[in-house]
Amino acid sequence: MGRTWTALLPTAVVVVVVLVFVLENSRHTRVNVLFWSAALPLGVALLGAAALGGLAVFLLGSVRIVQLRRLASRRSSR
Repeated sequence: MGRTWTALLPTAVVVVVVLVFVLENSRHTRVNVLFWSAALPLGVALLGAAALGGLAVFLLGSVRIVQLRRLASRRSSR
């Protein structure tokens, strides 16, 4: 149970930092993505862009890991 509280503290700090970032960058900006356009607060737009970038890296990395595992299993079965 103590480890849970130890892990929660850094998470809470990150959440507070993100909230401060979003609240400090509340000026609206126009965001255009392909055929979609919206006016969003700058902090939300930046966090969304970072989240989408992280998701893209995660997905591409996952595909590469699956490829390497298949290759390793083929080589070990020989």
